[in-house]
Amino acid sequence: MISMKNIRYFFQQHRDKIWNCVFPILNAILIAISIWINVSYNGGFCVFVPWAMILQIICFINIISFTWVERTRFWQVNALICGISTGVYAYWLLFLEWGILLFPVPIWFLFLLIWNNVVHPVRKVVRIWYFSGVTLCVVGAIVSALLFSSAAKKIQNGEYATKNPMTERILGMHFRYHTRICIFDGWRPPLHDPAMVLGMRLTGDKDPLEGMPLESRVVLYHAVYPSHPVKADCACSIESDDNGYFDDDLWKVLEEN
Repeated sequence: MISMKNIRYFFQQHRDKIWNCVFPILNAILIAISIWINVSYNGGFCVFVPWAMILQIICFINIISFTWVERTRFWQVNALICGISTGVYAYWLLFLEWGILLFPVPIWFLFLLIWNNVVHPVRKVVRIWYFSGVTLCVVGAIVSALLFSSAAKKIQNGEYATKNPMTERILGMHFRYHTRICIFDGWRPPLHDPAMVLGMRLTGDKDPLEGMPLESRVVLYHAVYPSHPVKADCACSIESDDNGYFDDDLWKVLEEN
């Protein structure tokens, strides 16, 4: 019977070969599959906003290379980014649903990160740097919640003068930015900002403009941010047809106002 003791012994005996060869290749394949699913299938996140895209690329590089970098002089930075990557892949689990094909990927990545940095680190001090990265993610989530709450209160009071990224995200909900997963084909807002999604989830999961028709949201967004396009330059669906994102009658409301 296979026990945790036997599994631990196996990893200890063959750790270098597995960590340095098999897992980086496997993780690279999983990342490639995840990107393909997200682009070709109606999967997950559609298109990250720029800051989140950069962070995700760093985390992808980290999950492929951390077994090599941990034995170099950059091991502190590696452990710190591993902690940040843990927060990122935990967010994947928060946002994705069990039915989405991407769901098993972050579970596997989290297992590797926790095993290598907490259960069996190369150096005990790695844990300090790793949990520092995790702490940064927690702080980031708290800041997102505070920014969302502050922007939401001002919007509900009709105060749009304070133009900041979170205000722009909230006003662009449901036609530029999506707030949750959707497994059905057909257009949905293509842009994904984890800070907005986390802020919304951590403050009661309520839309500050709940009840406002989508057409009115578009007009309001354009009035507050006249230099910003109301449509994103990409769609989030498998099929492209006359009733798709780009050709939806929703956008005609700007011609009428």
